[in-house]
Amino acid sequence: MPAAPEASGSGRIGVVGPVLAALLLATGLLLLREALVVLGAVSGAPWLPAAAEGLRGLAPAWWLVPAGLAVALVGLWLLVSALRPRSRRTLPLTSGTGVFLHTRDVARLAAGAAREVDGVLSASATATRRAVGVTVHGTADVREEVARAVTETLTPLRTAPRVDVRVRTGRDDERNDR
Repeated sequence: MPAAPEASGSGRIGVVGPVLAALLLATGLLLLREALVVLGAVSGAPWLPAAAEGLRGLAPAWWLVPAGLAVALVGLWLLVSALRPRSRRTLPLTSGTGVFLHTRDVARLAAGAAREVDGVLSASATATRRAVGVTVHGTADVREEVARAVTETLTPLRTAPRVDVRVRTGRDDERNDR
């Protein structure tokens, strides 16, 4: 069985898609209303001819150039955003079957490994594909023990991320409170 491909996140244009879909839906509803009015299925006057008649007497204005430029730049940004690679937030394991861990799961594993070290009162972690940051509150300087435990826990990853450990003791908290 071939290995599974690495999962990718949503594209960077994830917010724009629903907005454009809503605008397209509104345009479709407007055109449907116009068609029903013209066919006589709905009473009322058509809106589009009145809107076109209102635009008939407009002359060129200075503000149309910057507005057109702004619209062109937004369109270019949308095009570049749509063509950019999707985000990758998973890390492959050493298995040959294509098993991956999400970066938030790597952070959870790192925080759990740090909590198991003697002298650690609490731990939190953040992770990217290249680094894991662990912050621990402890009774002593347990930096080396935490780094060793986290590194050992993350050995099943194909490429081990860099581990950065910050230790806060009671004395540090007292200094930070002042």
